[in-house]
Amino acid sequence: MAEQQDIALQTFNELGLTASDKVSKQQESSFENLDFSPQDILSPSSIGASNVTDGSTLLPSVHEEGSTLLNSSKEKRTTTSPKKTQERYPTSKPSSRSKSQRNYQVFPGRNRFFCGGRVMTSREYYAFALALILLIAPCALFGVFTCPWIWFNVHIAVPIVYAYLFVLALASMLRTSWTDPGIIPRNLDPSPPLDDFDDRHSFAYGTTLDRRIPVVKKVVVKDHIVDLKYCDTCRIYRPPRASHCRQCDNCVENEDHHCVWLNNCIGRRNYRPFFIFINTASVLCLYTLGFSIYHVITLYLQGDPERNFLNAVQQAPVSFALIILCFILMWSVGGLTGYHCYLALSGVTTHEQLRANIMRDSTDINLFSYNSSIRNLAYILCRPTTKSFLRRRKPVEVEGDRQLRSVVTSQE
Repeated sequence: MAEQQDIALQTFNELGLTASDKVSKQQESSFENLDFSPQDILSPSSIGASNVTDGSTLLPSVHEEGSTLLNSSKEKRTTTSPKKTQERYPTSKPSSRSKSQRNYQVFPGRNRFFCGGRVMTSREYYAFALALILLIAPCALFGVFTCPWIWFNVHIAVPIVYAYLFVLALASMLRTSWTDPGIIPRNLDPSPPLDDFDDRHSFAYGTTLDRRIPVVKKVVVKDHIVDLKYCDTCRIYRPPRASHCRQCDNCVENEDHHCVWLNNCIGRRNYRPFFIFINTASVLCLYTLGFSIYHVITLYLQGDPERNFLNAVQQAPVSFALIILCFILMWSVGGLTGYHCYLALSGVTTHEQLRANIMRDSTDINLFSYNSSIRNLAYILCRPTTKSFLRRRKPVEVEGDRQLRSVVTSQE
């Protein structure tokens, strides 16, 4: 018995351990810095076969210590080997599908994208095509049939100014229709705090309709408290003046309205080109209407002494048709322009104006007005265009490989 204990103590001394600290230094011990292996110490040639058997019976901790150190040494060599680590945990490389996919291809809204995500619009193509025809067709007819007569009989500046107004209206129309109106990204608040529903007298208590609603957040704007409502579709708290568009299925910053004729929402990023477009279109209507009337009346006055109006119409039938068409369009386009000029000078949006009319609350304070019509209009026309939040052409971030890698690493 004493001889076996001496062998065990000698083994611990050669390993650099004592009986008191063998448990505490178990994780720190390693055979990589020793000139011998555990097999040389615990082999039958150095200790004896009978001693190994008796020692394992009387002092099982000695062999458990050696086997534990052996396993830890093997595991350390396995995990520290760069080749094995690379084989077991390969570097996450995006697949070919993730390289070709971009954010606009997985966009959850109802918008349509063209030209590799550079152009975005909604789905009302027929209304937009009709509006485009109503803009281009009268201008083309006026430029082909009326402008040549004006060029030689009135002044060359009139057709040049008309061409400039047409280009400005067309560019503003296309920019309004093909620009991100200010869509707010989704899932910014995926887990909002919920309000407790504890009304036992409600009909929904204890049923499937008993659902807790997100807590309304409150912010301070000009020393006034403003409630931020939660959007269940986009899973965000909408900023002040933001609204959710049902046609596009997006929350839009400073949304004014959804324009079917331009096939897009009108928000913070495209309200200025929209405002320029409707004003320019109204000026074009007046321009075409006025000079077409001047053309027909001049031909009527320069005609025969009898001054037959029918002869003047026969000499300029296109100008007479443009008079009727522009007179009809002037009521709709001019009315819309006047209404939005009133909103711009007041510093409110269409949603805010309609909400105030429905609630019939004239005492509601407009927190976003500059208390000056000129400053409100200058804010709309001179403010810089904010950057889009969508990052439409950026590649989709692959999170599946990252999650898989983190799971495997945590299991290790």
